Amino acid sequence: MKIIQVHSKLNVYLILFVTLLVIVLPPSTAAISCSKVSSALKKNKSVDYNDLKKCLESFPFNAKLATETVDAVLHFLSNYYVFYDRAREDPPSGFTYQPVDLKNELDSIRKKKFKSDYDFTITLRNIIFKLKDGHTSIFNLCYQRFNYDQGLSLYSVVTTDKKKKKKQIIKVLKDSVDSSNNNCEVIEIGGKPALQAIIDFANDTIQYSKDLSVRFNMALAPSKSQFLRELFQQFTLREDLPETSSIKYKLTCPKKKKPFILERKWKITYHDGFDGFSYSCLEQNNENISNGKTSRDKITKSTLSNKFKTSNSEDLKIAHAKELAAGSLYLLNDKSKTGVVVVDEEQSSDEDSYKDYFQELKKHGTKKIILDMSNNNGGTITVAIFLTSLLFSSKQPNAFPTDIILNNLTISKIENSFKTNSTVDDLYNPNVYLSFPFGNHFNSSSEFIGTQKKRTSNLYFDALTSDEKELLKNVSFPWTSDDIIIITNGFCASACALISLFLSEIHKVRTIAVGGLLNDQMSFSTYPGGQIISPDTVSSSVGDKIADVPGKNVLSFTVREAYDFDQNYTAKDVLEYSYKPADCRLYYDEKNVKDPSLLWLEASKILNNEVKC
Repeated sequence: MKIIQVHSKLNVYLILFVTLLVIVLPPSTAAISCSKVSSALKKNKSVDYNDLKKCLESFPFNAKLATETVDAVLHFLSNYYVFYDRAREDPPSGFTYQPVDLKNELDSIRKKKFKSDYDFTITLRNIIFKLKDGHTSIFNLCYQRFNYDQGLSLYSVVTTDKKKKKKQIIKVLKDSVDSSNNNCEVIEIGGKPALQAIIDFANDTIQYSKDLSVRFNMALAPSKSQFLRELFQQFTLREDLPETSSIKYKLTCPKKKKPFILERKWKITYHDGFDGFSYSCLEQNNENISNGKTSRDKITKSTLSNKFKTSNSEDLKIAHAKELAAGSLYLLNDKSKTGVVVVDEEQSSDEDSYKDYFQELKKHGTKKIILDMSNNNGGTITVAIFLTSLLFSSKQPNAFPTDIILNNLTISKIENSFKTNSTVDDLYNPNVYLSFPFGNHFNSSSEFIGTQKKRTSNLYFDALTSDEKELLKNVSFPWTSDDIIIITNGFCASACALISLFLSEIHKVRTIAVGGLLNDQMSFSTYPGGQIISPDTVSSSVGDKIADVPGKNVLSFTVREAYDFDQNYTAKDVLEYSYKPADCRLYYDEKNVKDPSLLWLEASKILNNEVKC
């Protein structure tokens, strides 16, 4: 009995001792790091790189959740991703990317034991990024909402030396920390020749184009001051934790005698500040946040209702054109009578504005038109059809043929929708589609499904709405294909790509690509794939047993593909995997990178046959 009492007392003492240890011992390094991250965000200060790295890597790897995530991602991509099989093939000549066997690559990470949930998430994300498909990505609502900013804008310039030999260099467009570095040449980045460092980054890291020259442009500052922050300057503005806490740049400046090293740390903030970080990361749970799902295919923009007002943007320099509509419509200050329409997105609310722009140019007696479609992230599919119909109203068809992947679930949904005469606007409802090329309604579900093994028959994209058809009534413009030219920096994406490709391929409108790598041909558009969708939308439509990707990972992917077609309206090449270089090429210099109207003047000379490409 006494022995029992002694043991009982020892147990009490042990409990007290352990309790004291818990109280006295400091919290873990990871907890301290997350606390420091939270503290910095609360005070609206930059987060320390090492604190953030330790914090992100402190979230434990959950093998069960990881397996469920891989299962869900593979399920949706193998059953609905329209390029699942094609991604395994070697790239066509002109494109630069590696083939991706999604099944093998995703299966391979099931066997790995990751150090942290963050490590697993980045590995999964990098597999999807290899596709170089801007519509297809996976985004973590905790880890990928940090912003990493170097405070530098870099750009590429092509110069000509005394021997008239062209050379491509990297320069500082703007240093928001030290303006004395503006216009300096960047000789090295991280000990590597600067140009090569940017090329390697564009090749390995950027996902949004299969063309390396377009990705190269996206690594740097765009040619216009109004741009999408998350899609440009990706070398100095990132959304994934960089490999190092700082980058060393070797600069040479006109006003400084010797080259010098500039070491720049990352300024780190969180997209939604402390509250967002606390909710998404510190209070992490395994539920999906449906209202957090985002799509890169659509962006918001201030309304164009104040059309024909002058822009008061201090940053935008347009010295060689008269502005007719703020940031959107110009007349060149030369004798060519050339107008410029800036098409920077495709939103249905802008259709009447675009119509007004062309009517305004007609009133001014404009002879030629430049369509500047640079930095265009896409938008609504029918707007692409509307714009091509607006310029070439008498031509049919007015869009590319498309198709959708078929499986047992989607076939069942297609057949049921046709049987019930459903009019619900749904991806797998044949009643909301028209057949290519003549725009007829489908007479049966089997006609919609067609004779292809894994794809539907050829479909139009989306039919024009009644409002769009009304806008197109009694429209007549004097311009032919020879009077129009398209200029882009290669990032004319999604719906923009479909417009520019249709005008180029079908109506033979000439194209100009700006920037990119010296002496390489370059695309004037990127990821025309077709249509972006999320797993929950597909799942709710067809009744899939898997509702979505678990956790905080938001998956999106291409669900419909578009094809080129020949004179007999027979579908040919898949546009996403077709290399379509521009007819003509221009490069940036110290002046035109800051003033796009200088590029417009060069485009006008090409358009008016004053110079050859």
